[in-house]
Amino acid sequence: MIKTRKDLSFYLEKDRQRNNISSFWGVIIGLFTRNEHVCVYRYLICLRHCEYHMNNSTNLLHKVLYFFYKAELSRLGGKYNIRIKPNTCGYGLRIPHLAGGGGVLLNIEKAGNYCGFQSGVLLGNKDNQLDRPIIGSNVAFGPGAKCFGRIKIGDNVFVAANAVVTHDVPDNCIVGGIPAHIIKRLE
Repeated sequence: MIKTRKDLSFYLEKDRQRNNISSFWGVIIGLFTRNEHVCVYRYLICLRHCEYHMNNSTNLLHKVLYFFYKAELSRLGGKYNIRIKPNTCGYGLRIPHLAGGGGVLLNIEKAGNYCGFQSGVLLGNKDNQLDRPIIGSNVAFGPGAKCFGRIKIGDNVFVAANAVVTHDVPDNCIVGGIPAHIIKRLE
């Protein structure tokens, strides 16, 4: 959770590294050329600032900035077809592709650090808002993967393309299929 400016800088730096953004000038050039990595990083910058001001909304300035970043997050989310709730994802979040699969919707309880989500990934609740997935660290979802309900996905897991996860997934494995089952255990 982002509480201080130092935490904010750390999260932004880890997100920048994971999304292959080389420098400030790389961001500027990428915005003009509509580079996917830069568009995602722009969304993540807004998400992290929204989290920072939400967690520090004790004074008026933080409240005003929180509502500004929340509105900007909603605007960018509609533009890039990404939906991530604040304070749900750890640092090092990576979304490598926006085009070709329909965006990313993450209605999750919590996701660990260094997670990656391809286009078309849909993670959400099943019956009510309390039944949302919990994702571990170093988890990657292939294009079109889906996960619904109160499911725990362990650390170091890869969910294959178009897999539908309906049950808990242990650590260190690759899952795929409909419904998803363990294809391989990693050592």
